[in-house]
Amino acid sequence: MKQLFTLLLLALIMAVPAHAKNHKSKNPKYQVDTIPMVFDLIQEVDTGQFMPSIRHLSAYTTRLYSSPQAIQAQNWIKDQFEALGLTVELQDFPYWGGSSDNVIAVLPGKVTPEEYVHVGAHYDSYSFSGTAPGADDDASGTSGVIEVARILSQYAFERSIVFCAFSAEEVGLVGSEYYASNAATQGMDILGYFNFDMIGYLNPGDEIHTDMIAPSSANELKNFYIDVAGIYLPDFEVAEAEPIGGDSDHTSFNNHGYMGIFPFEDTPNYSPYIHTGQDKIGPSVNSPEMAKTFIQANLACLATLAIPYDSTVGITPRPGIVKEVKVFPNPASDVISVSNTKGRTMQVKLTSTTGQALVRTRIKGQGTVDVSFLSPGVYFIQCTGDDMSETVRFIKK
Repeated sequence: MKQLFTLLLLALIMAVPAHAKNHKSKNPKYQVDTIPMVFDLIQEVDTGQFMPSIRHLSAYTTRLYSSPQAIQAQNWIKDQFEALGLTVELQDFPYWGGSSDNVIAVLPGKVTPEEYVHVGAHYDSYSFSGTAPGADDDASGTSGVIEVARILSQYAFERSIVFCAFSAEEVGLVGSEYYASNAATQGMDILGYFNFDMIGYLNPGDEIHTDMIAPSSANELKNFYIDVAGIYLPDFEVAEAEPIGGDSDHTSFNNHGYMGIFPFEDTPNYSPYIHTGQDKIGPSVNSPEMAKTFIQANLACLATLAIPYDSTVGITPRPGIVKEVKVFPNPASDVISVSNTKGRTMQVKLTSTTGQALVRTRIKGQGTVDVSFLSPGVYFIQCTGDDMSETVRFIKK
């Protein structure tokens, strides 16, 4: 996180859990629905993959943007992206005294490649004195970007996904400002930027949650994140952040007319070790499980917004994943439509997560089910008939 910056101006609303909010975007590009494969994708996030990356980046002892170690880190990140088969660019930007480059990797979309979804972090580090291992700030975020790239690069999406590792964030958001400015000049259609910056420190005694930092101009993307997290991580609380000192790369995107959001580890109880020689795994990155949850949330948003390209994703469905049965809308608050693609007659049973039957009905082809009486939460819709038996996970808003 940049060390000194303007206080953020945030909307002052009460913090509530993600699954308790109900946002309806009028923009079809930000519609939220349950995508079964995303449940599988977030399960691929592996602490055994991203924690070694944090350890590697921390071992440079400093990644100050102008240092030889930053160049080494830059090239290592480039190698990680290239090993995944991504198209990678080292984006040089002018800065006094010289600097390391932005590392930009692209997974081209299969349908509308001119529409882009971005995720990023800064890989440079800073210390007030001595070494700057920067484990939480921001080896944790950079490793998060590499982890989502590792997973998503195995599949195909309708829109292009861009994975960014920015340099010189700590001295004024320089790398991301250069990137966002160029993107705006070129007329690049960026639907949203999801930021990773400090995702590994959990204040002792607290539960895993995120404090969402975003300007009002990015409310649509912020609400999208809240609703997506409510589906795939229903216990993950997304709270409104208090104003804090410091800033991060999402601001560069917002300053150039794009929407950027910053799910932050905690305000005001973020790591007390940042910008010191103690920003290491252990004291500063003390919760791999929290980092995993942050990565899962951003991954779910990226996959949802980029839209899986069904003919090539190739995930083998788990038992219970939808094949014929469609439930729409999902999440919903009042009434849902339940249908199957072959017009079959089916017995429909809606149950709680404990197996309690709450609704039983018979539907031929397509019908509706009243869910207005349900409490917000997760339910299952079991559909059975001749040669079919499927279960759909349903979210009540």
